[in-house]
Amino acid sequence: MKQIFQHIKGDKAIWAVVALLALFSFLPVYSASSSLAYMYDDGNTLKFLIKHFAHLLLGFAILYGVHRIPYHYFRGLSIIAMPIVIVLLLITLSTGITIEGANASRWIRVPFVGVTFQTSALASVVLLTYVARYLSKVKDREITFKETLLPLWFPVFLILALILPANFSTTAIIFAMVVTLVFIGGYPVRYLLIVLGAGAMMLLLFGLTAKAFPGLFSNRVDTWISRIENFADNEDTEADYQIEKAKIAIASGGIT
Repeated sequence: MKQIFQHIKGDKAIWAVVALLALFSFLPVYSASSSLAYMYDDGNTLKFLIKHFAHLLLGFAILYGVHRIPYHYFRGLSIIAMPIVIVLLLITLSTGITIEGANASRWIRVPFVGVTFQTSALASVVLLTYVARYLSKVKDREITFKETLLPLWFPVFLILALILPANFSTTAIIFAMVVTLVFIGGYPVRYLLIVLGAGAMMLLLFGLTAKAFPGLFSNRVDTWISRIENFADNEDTEADYQIEKAKIAIASGGIT
């Protein structure tokens, strides 16, 4: 075991957090896969856990390989990876795979391997690296909002727009991470407020367009719009079935 840890560089606390998250990830996978196992299989949930374990091994192998690369190489890689990610998101949006029960095209399948992955996860890493690279370039000089529109915010909002129709929550999380990163990186707050206002206006426009033309976007857009409306109305509907069952499980749960 000591020989293994000798080959692992970097912050040990981060490795520990990743390991704990991987360990606890078996719980939601087992919970979420139980219904799929009975709907589309013979009720055997063990194979979902084995598949998840195999994915974790693959993920840790990639993680270990990436952490051996000197970090300054990622500056240039973010420029190369940005158009690749945009193409992958376009493919996902148009012909992406819908996982049973998810009702959203968020995945694409790797040819000859049979492994599916969520392109928005890759896009978030590439986008944050790209934003960090840009901030490092302008950190020692005065910048204007106009000069940051094309090199900084255009790629950000383009990627967010490609993710939004199938995954609102991921879009919001990525946008929050980008805003946090540019704030920490010293981006002027007055410009950041303009970006937040523009983002809110574009989201509102997108929601109104989806509401006016229901068939224009994927079913997932209708789902999160209806959730917002139901939350505002404070009424229980069939769409709240999962939420109500979760509340019952929490209220009646315990340690045995």
